[in-house]
Amino acid sequence: MKTRIPVSVFALLAVSAVFLQADPKNSTPFSGKPAAIPGLIEAEHWDKGPAGVAYSDADEENKGEDYREKTSVDIEKRSDASNGHGIGWTRAEEWLVYTVEVTEPGTYTVEMPVASKKKGGTFRLEFDGKAITEKITIPDTGSWQKLEMISCKTVPLKKGVYRMKVVMLENGESTGIGDIDYFKFVKVDS
Repeated sequence: MKTRIPVSVFALLAVSAVFLQADPKNSTPFSGKPAAIPGLIEAEHWDKGPAGVAYSDADEENKGEDYREKTSVDIEKRSDASNGHGIGWTRAEEWLVYTVEVTEPGTYTVEMPVASKKKGGTFRLEFDGKAITEKITIPDTGSWQKLEMISCKTVPLKKGVYRMKVVMLENGESTGIGDIDYFKFVKVDS
C-alpha cells in the first residue's frame, strides 16, 4: 500500500526551500555561481548580501561609484584595472566575502595588482574562517593610480566550495590598506 503525502506538506516544503535560499545569514555568489579556482576573482565581485554578511565597511558612504547595487563598499573606477574597477579606500577591520570553488586541489600562488601612495596596510585571505595566507602588505607603488603586482606563494588548497574572506588588518603609512584590483589563483603543482 502506498502512503500518500498531503499536498499541503509539499507546499510547506517548497516554501521552506525558498526561505532557506533567502536566508539573510548567507550571502550568494556575485555571478550566481561560485568563482572558480584556479581562476581570477575581481575584487569588486564580492558576494551579494547585506552588510555584516557579505561585507563590512567602516563608513556608510561609497567614496567611489555605484558599479553594482547600492553599497557602502568603496568601488573605484580605474582604467588600469582588469575589469575597469577595483576596491579602494580600504581600512582596518573591513572585510569582503566571496563564494569560491576550488576545482583542483594543490598549491597555489595568489597574484594581486595593488596600489598605494606611501606604504599600505596589511590584509589576509581566509577560507571558512581559517587563514590561508599570512599577513600581506601592500607596498608603496608611488601613486594611487599605479597598480603593482604582488603575490602570495605556496598557498595549499583542498577541493571544495568555500567562503573566502578578505580581511583588512592594519592601516599603513597611507592611513589605509590600499587599492586591490583582483585575486588570481594560479596552480603551481600538478
